[in-house]
Amino acid sequence: MILDNNAADTKKVHEWISSYTEAGTIDVVTGYFTIGALAWLSEQVNGKVSAFRFVIGDIASRPANNAARPLDLLNERISADSAFGLTNAARKAVAFLQQKKVLAQTVEPNFCHAKCFVFKPTKNDDRDCYYVAGSSNLTEAGIGLKQTNNVELNLAATGKEHPSA
Repeated sequence: MILDNNAADTKKVHEWISSYTEAGTIDVVTGYFTIGALAWLSEQVNGKVSAFRFVIGDIASRPANNAARPLDLLNERISADSAFGLTNAARKAVAFLQQKKVLAQTVEPNFCHAKCFVFKPTKNDDRDCYYVAGSSNLTEAGIGLKQTNNVELNLAATGKEHPSA
């Protein structure tokens, strides 16, 4: 099945994950992530999943001088509502990442451009496995929670087509 984050008549990555995740484990490989997408993942499937493994390409972008960069609401097109709502999402994302069942690592100094979500169920039934692979990072726009100008296309399948994790 093709998942498209922009098409109204096509399932989005976040809908696939919400629909098909049961008790089991999730492995995610992503170039980028957002706090909002981590908070969403925690809210939607955290209670069902016994282990999360993340390989993340870019944990924090910094300018060449390695200085922290302030949030610029005017130039970065971030609404005040989004910026202030970030506090709640940030708390959820941090709490999610601090769980013992969450393992996150990066491939620094290299960059990980791959994007893949793999679910393996606790019960031994290949029909309940799934994967999503394509261009969607673990961001609100990438998984289809937020409208964007980017088109993210992914292939998704359940069952024996599941790649070994």
